[in-house]
Amino acid sequence: MSIGIIGAGISGLQLALRLQQLGIPVTVHSTQDADGLRSGSPKNFPARFGATQDREKALGVFDWPDEARVLAWSVAVSAPEGPPLEFEATLTPPSSVVDFRLYLPHLFEAFTSRGGEVVIGAPDLGAVAREHDLVVVANGDRSMRDLFPRVPELSPFGGPQRIITTGIYRGIVEKSPNQLDLRLIPGVGEIFQIPFLSPKGRANVLAFEAVPGGPLESVSHLDADADPAKFYREVLTLLEQFMPELRERVDTGEFATIGPREVLQGGVTPIVRKGWATLPNGRCALAIGDAWITNDPLTAQGANLGSHSAFALADLISAQTGPFDESFCRKASDSLWEHAKPVVEWSTAFLAPPPPHVVGLFQAAARDRRVADAFVSNFNDPVAMWQTLSSPAGVDGFLAGFPGGTR
Repeated sequence: MSIGIIGAGISGLQLALRLQQLGIPVTVHSTQDADGLRSGSPKNFPARFGATQDREKALGVFDWPDEARVLAWSVAVSAPEGPPLEFEATLTPPSSVVDFRLYLPHLFEAFTSRGGEVVIGAPDLGAVAREHDLVVVANGDRSMRDLFPRVPELSPFGGPQRIITTGIYRGIVEKSPNQLDLRLIPGVGEIFQIPFLSPKGRANVLAFEAVPGGPLESVSHLDADADPAKFYREVLTLLEQFMPELRERVDTGEFATIGPREVLQGGVTPIVRKGWATLPNGRCALAIGDAWITNDPLTAQGANLGSHSAFALADLISAQTGPFDESFCRKASDSLWEHAKPVVEWSTAFLAPPPPHVVGLFQAAARDRRVADAFVSNFNDPVAMWQTLSSPAGVDGFLAGFPGGTR
């Protein structure tokens, strides 16, 4: 048995480490070595919740336990008139927020230090397929995505539903240590502040997710490196208008990105692709990570879904006694979809203004800290979260667990 993995993101590297741990021969094919993964601009700003951290502990790669945590959330939902609906919550267990330019090289070097084989360079899919019994594609680049066609009934959007401007900054004072701030503005978008461990040390992520054509989109058209002063003015203007409580905590004398090319701008089109493909030589390729599913980052589930899929697939590979043929790939993809489906449905639903039953949950959270804590902590369990949020009955059942004045 030999497994070839294309891609060195969280899905590919955790799968490689887990297969290595299980004694299954595996080769990672990556366009970058560890130094390449450390370099360049940020590509994402992941939050890894408790279940993902547990998998990292099992792999022996969980690091940064104290300096990169989110312990609490402060959430505000803007109302058409009057003050916002607000609540604070403790996140149990805390999430870990580490720049992938630190995180991915750490996993990469753990794999190679334990004897793992890595091939650096643009992968030749045909050659990889000839060398291995199964190819797993965990690289969302276009050259690989074309292998797995879009599933129309699971991919309702023809373009990005948010225009995103996210950067890593200094000069933001947190309301409480290790606390995330989230402002939901129905019909306009979302603003986040997230404590973050960057390659230059402790910093803060500030993210604008703009409904296309809305007022938050303005900052996405400005170049932070070409004219920093103009860019910062627009960022602060938007905060003053839509999140004034955060604007008050910005030290304008210190406020700046941590360096050049530390702002990420663009849009993500949510999409689900077919999870497997038969290659010309008859071998099979499975898709995980961004090669399979791309969610909008609003619900912070991308890295966590990638980690879950990696471990689940490793178990399926380890248990397989027959060939890694089309039948195996189809069944494996169907099995992985059981967990991915509620993640996709939840992420898709949150791109629309919250329906009345979700507003009712927010109102209960504002009245009862127990509800707030449980809601925020359910970001660690997307299946349970979607069971709650998907229907009025789900919210009623969730709130029934907190008797004494939540409704």
